[in-house]
Order: sequence, then C-alpha cells, then structure tokens
Amino acid sequence: MTLGQLWRLTRPHTLSAAVVPVLVGAAAGALSFRVDFLLTLDMLVISLLLQIATNMANEYFDFRRGVDHQGLTGIAGVIVQGETSPKAVLAAAVATFGLAFVLGCLLALARGPLLVLLGLLSIVVAVLYSAGPRPIAATPFGELTVFLLMGVLETLVSEVAAVGHLSLAAFAASLSVGFLVAAILTANNLRDRESDQERGRRTLAILLGGEQGLRFLRAEALAAVVWPAVAALGLLPWPAVATLLLLPLALRVGRSGPLRRLLPDVSRLHLLNGALLALTLGLFAALR
Repeated sequence: MTLGQLWRLTRPHTLSAAVVPVLVGAAAGALSFRVDFLLTLDMLVISLLLQIATNMANEYFDFRRGVDHQGLTGIAGVIVQGETSPKAVLAAAVATFGLAFVLGCLLALARGPLLVLLGLLSIVVAVLYSAGPRPIAATPFGELTVFLLMGVLETLVSEVAAVGHLSLAAFAASLSVGFLVAAILTANNLRDRESDQERGRRTLAILLGGEQGLRFLRAEALAAVVWPAVAALGLLPWPAVATLLLLPLALRVGRSGPLRRLLPDVSRLHLLNGALLALTLGLFAALR
C-alpha cells in the first residue's frame, strides 16, 4: 500500500469530525479546571486514529458485502479499483485501532482505567457500525449512534483527558457537537439514498424519504447552532450565544443545489460551529 492510497483511506474530509469534540471538550473543561495540553494532544491523536480506523473498516466491510463499486462518492476506492488488497486494508484498520488503544492506555495511566473501558467501547461500536450481518450504518440508528459516540461521549472523554473531571458545561456543549456530526451522516445518506436502497439498506434517509429527510437535516443543523444560546441561560457561559452567528448558514442547509453539496456544506458548518464554540469557551475561561 502506498502513502497516497493510505491517505485516501483516511478520508481526509471526515477528520474534522474527530477534531471538534476534542477541542470543545477541552475548552469546556477549562471553564473550571486547568487543562493538561499534553494529555489533550494525546486525546486528539487517539480521536483521529479511531476515525481513520473506522473509515478503513468501513471500506473493507462494505467491499466484502458488495456495497462499494467504482464511481461511488465518498469512498477511498483503493479496493474496488484493484489498487490494493482487502487484507491490506483490514490489516491497516486493525493496526490503527491497536495504536489508538495503546495511546489510550497511556492516557489511562494519568486519568484512570475508565478511559480504557470507554476506548474499548468506542472501538467495538466503530466495528459494529460497519461489520456484522446487520451493520449499524445500514439501519435507521446510524444518526443516534454517531450522536452519542462522536458527539456526547467523545466530548466528555476529551474533557476527562484534558482536565480529569466531568462537567455539565461539557455535556451541554456536547449536544451541539452531536447534532451536527449526526447531520453529517444524514447528509451522506441523503446523497446516497437511491443507491443504498438498491443495496438493501434501511437508513433513516430512506425511511423518511427525500423531502422529509431534508427537513430532518435542517432541524439537526438548526438545533446545533441554537442550542448553545439556550444553554447559555445556565449551563454554558454567555459567549456561547456566538454560535447564533452561524444561523444563516444553518438555515441555508439543503435549501438549494444538488444533493452532492449537502455533505461539504454540513461538514463546513460542523467545523465552524465546533471551532466557534471551543474558541468562545476557551477565551472566556482564559479571561476570567
């Protein structure tokens, strides 16, 4: 496997979803505690490795089930195009999961064994998301899974890694992260709705249909940017209302343009919302 093929397997456009919860979790923790930047960096690397390994596992298992084909948007394509073997991709996924686990063990030495258990849970869910006779990705529960795992859980674990504690502020902020990471999946599934249905998948986008699916996507985007302002009434500091600056972008999601534009539009909103939330929380903590 070449470096170029390995880079494509990481699916670089998805990696912001691994960065945002770590930044938000650390910033929320800074509101009450001192941040350990070295442990936060370790958590960031772990998060990226888990995202990359999940992408690799998805590439392998979807190929094995005959889901992927040449020309399909969003995949690396190194297997279906015959550039490398399925075994090589599976080995890369296992090695990446393993490296994430080792770094998680190092993190647990500083923050406690609970993080190892949470890390193992994340790996198991990540594999079940793509593997098995009925992978989560092919069911209506994909959005709920990524909301809980890559939104709530990853943000809270990141706070523990950064400051060694959990707070209501991190939980409140994690909901905003979760809404938009779920929206990324909804956008992806709306784009692939017809081909997914032909392959026997039953995603939420398929069950809802095109128009209702778009309405659901808009609701996810709107909830993500409005919720921090609501939480600023008691759970988050007042600068969190800054996410309302992204309201025009959230309201434009899915209003016009081809379905292939949904994913990059929502991914950009996810990154901007997460960065703005982390920045405002971090600056408020630093200036108090």
